[in-house]
Amino acid sequence: MLKDVVKDAEGEKVFLLGNEAIARGAIEAGIDVFAAYPGTPSSEIADTLSSACRVLRGKMDFYMEYSSNEKVAFEVAIGASLVGKRAMVTMKHVGVNVAADALFSFAYVGARGGFVLVTADDPTMHSSQNEQDNRWYGMAAKLPVVEPSSVQEAKDYAKLCFELSEKFSLPMIFRSYTRLSHASGLVELGKIPEKEFSRVDWEKHPDTDVVLPAHARRLKPVLLEKLSKIMSYFNKSEINWIDDGDGDTGVIACGLSYAYAKEAMENLGVSLPTLKLSSMHPLPEKLIEDFVSQMKRVIIVEEVDPFVELHVRAMTEAEVYGKMNGYMPMNYEYDIPRVEVGIARVLGIKPSRDYEKITAKAAKISTKAPPRPPVLCPGCPHSASFYAIRRVVDMIGNAALPSDIGCYTLGINKPLEGVDITICMGASVGVSNGLAHVLNDSTIATIGDSTFIHAGIPALINAVYNNAKFVLVILDNSTTGMTGHQPHPGTGVRGCGEAGKAVKIENIVRGCGVSFVEVVNPYNVRKMIDTLKRALDHDGVAVVIARQPCAILWTRARKREGKKIIPYTVTEDCTLCMECVNTFACPALIFDGERIAIDQSLCVGCAVCAKICPNRAIKPRKSN
Repeated sequence: MLKDVVKDAEGEKVFLLGNEAIARGAIEAGIDVFAAYPGTPSSEIADTLSSACRVLRGKMDFYMEYSSNEKVAFEVAIGASLVGKRAMVTMKHVGVNVAADALFSFAYVGARGGFVLVTADDPTMHSSQNEQDNRWYGMAAKLPVVEPSSVQEAKDYAKLCFELSEKFSLPMIFRSYTRLSHASGLVELGKIPEKEFSRVDWEKHPDTDVVLPAHARRLKPVLLEKLSKIMSYFNKSEINWIDDGDGDTGVIACGLSYAYAKEAMENLGVSLPTLKLSSMHPLPEKLIEDFVSQMKRVIIVEEVDPFVELHVRAMTEAEVYGKMNGYMPMNYEYDIPRVEVGIARVLGIKPSRDYEKITAKAAKISTKAPPRPPVLCPGCPHSASFYAIRRVVDMIGNAALPSDIGCYTLGINKPLEGVDITICMGASVGVSNGLAHVLNDSTIATIGDSTFIHAGIPALINAVYNNAKFVLVILDNSTTGMTGHQPHPGTGVRGCGEAGKAVKIENIVRGCGVSFVEVVNPYNVRKMIDTLKRALDHDGVAVVIARQPCAILWTRARKREGKKIIPYTVTEDCTLCMECVNTFACPALIFDGERIAIDQSLCVGCAVCAKICPNRAIKPRKSN
């Protein structure tokens, strides 16, 4: 909770979310500048600091912003670090792909003020389009990677990373992942420093800060020397340690997997020597060599890729058991049973429980529960937009329907079926550029407002320049909905809740050279359909901005204003034509096999179902 994150009570223990602990670590480090683009599982770090900066104002001042994308956020933090300020930037794992251009070059430049990049990986892809291990970025960019194993360490190591960044003049990569970011645990608080946010005078350092080829050739050996020095530090650092145990079979456990391994061994009734690693790159090679030299067998426990396993296999003649030979799962996140089964198999003993039987029983029980697939919310304006798109596609016979990353990706589901392709942020517009030149059929692409600002603009400019013909529907719900309703440049709200100038998406689109630009409320289904039909006839790229606030925010706003929300109901005029259920499928609509009804607790009063009912059998509920 925020009150615990900002509590100035050194030594007191509080219960924090992993992401809150990371935010607290940044506060205790005396952060100056924070920038982020929200992405699950990292979002709560930014949201926590957005709230904390208001509470701490006048005591521990810092600047916080939600940036337009991850690369911009990274560059904001670079600017702060180069003048000696402490800066943190956070993003989900795929966000680092967007920031990678700046990341690789900044590694050569080096940090002055402490610089920490938090990457929140997502094993099992709970809310992501891929399972990506960002320890490889540390290796490729030649930067240190630190990975905590508990919520307490999440706080402590976030703070430590600022100190290490300044000690070795290196940007630091702090790797979290879903289970740690969203875990909760007791955290012992440190001191919150008192400081003002002060501006400084500019000092030029072109010999390091301008990455010309001549400078870069000189800077790369310097980077490698820094990396060698921090490796020596990691070999002796307290963030890595060895737990004593019995026998000549050892365990190397990385980050949160250390907790899984320890409990798995406890379940098995064994105590194996265990090397706990939190410095993922550069690996503490001497520490690892000393450990494995005493072992005949080594079990590697790490999530996502066999990153440490590959290094250990190259360093030792001991038998190595891990992902590469099937003793540990190659895919998805770990838990205690998975780790326990792997260790037991290496030791030639039985697991403490019959996990296969337990899993089979759980699967059998789960079949009795009604399925709950993810759906768009009741009253979601995207449902109305996809309904209109589906109707238009049915009229013209066929169309390609690229979409993007956001809650609207759920438009793939029946009966809307409005999504054919989703690759990455902004790709709906980029892919449509390609389809426009190779398809006989039309293309109707969809992208959210935040995603359009994040990565859709360059591809739209490309479409205008190369005379691509397709329709782009910008689903403008006036927020970054999927990650928790964070603001973006189109909303007129900034980090810390401060007012900013709203950037109108229609102005951006016209500035890109698009001549067909229309703003429509998707709740007006007939107008939306008519606009889409005219957009398809336009010779060139046409943009339809479907603007209606997110149903959750719209409902909250009406309640704040004291407006009564009038739900709709199905009258006796209903003929069970099933149009509302079979083609629209709002979660508030219920069909029990005999009649259609509307769940009054879910209905937000958007009236879309009433507009699509051919018999006008859906009406506002009469007040008692």
